[in-house]
Amino acid sequence: MMDKLSSLSARLRFRAVLDFNLVLMLLGTWLGLLGRFHWTLDLFSHFRWQYVILCGVALLWSLMAKRSRLMIGFCVASLVMNVNDLYQARGKDSWTQEEGAKLRVVSLNVLTGNPQKQGVLDYLRSTRADVIFLMEVDAAWGEALESLKSNYPHHLLGSREDNFGVAFFSRVPLLSVEVWQPSPGSMPSIQARLMHDGQEMVILGIHPLPPIGPRLAARRDWQLQEIGQRVAFLKQPVLVVGDLNATPWSWGMKLIRQGNELDFRSPAPAWTPTWQVGTPVAVPIDHALCTPPLVIVGRKIGPDVGSDHRPQELEVGWLP
Repeated sequence: MMDKLSSLSARLRFRAVLDFNLVLMLLGTWLGLLGRFHWTLDLFSHFRWQYVILCGVALLWSLMAKRSRLMIGFCVASLVMNVNDLYQARGKDSWTQEEGAKLRVVSLNVLTGNPQKQGVLDYLRSTRADVIFLMEVDAAWGEALESLKSNYPHHLLGSREDNFGVAFFSRVPLLSVEVWQPSPGSMPSIQARLMHDGQEMVILGIHPLPPIGPRLAARRDWQLQEIGQRVAFLKQPVLVVGDLNATPWSWGMKLIRQGNELDFRSPAPAWTPTWQVGTPVAVPIDHALCTPPLVIVGRKIGPDVGSDHRPQELEVGWLP
């Protein structure tokens, strides 16, 4: 009798511990909604794909183990919340272009310590892009990228010895191009003006700080907000592209889209992971957004080229 009671008690303790841990994991779904109040809460907003899997496992366990209605309801609500966030970041078929020239744009965080420099160069040439924006360009990368200048006569190199150097290459003649820092605490961005298909547009290539710690998170948020204000100020349609260090559901993404018409504007989804792809922490932090009448007709995530980021391959056009 005592053995049966001991076995039953052990099973109950195991279920209680499992329930407690499942609830803790599912809480991340809801804590991410409070990202505006603290940088640590914003970190919870990034992992929607992971939460969907956890919610599915938790719901299956709760049903099989006949847990309380409260537990089952919490699993269902968390699952619906995460699926809805992924759905909101889906592509839309209405954002397509039936005719007119398309501007091919490639954006890639090359990773400062990436040893596969020749592989990156071979990949960039294979894309036959019209415009290339690169991040984490230091002096060694700047030297390696010299060979691109023959195919891309319009270029600007803003290398640095930290992880925030930038480079811009274009086959298309540029009206202007500059390294732009909205404030002393901001990381450098590229602002380029060009004519595409008879209309003027602006490309902003950006790479703000990662939101790790209160100081860096505050500086990232400030820069994303400044870029959003810049987009609202510019009279020309704008394409914003780069490693934003923000997912579609994070507070930083809300800041860059405040007060302007920036949107993903593509038939391709924005939730496809671009950082640490193939690992449990894979998240989408490399993005392309634009204002009307620009539209991102095509967006594809490129191959592994030795960086912790995957490249973005874009086709940009104008809505009729």
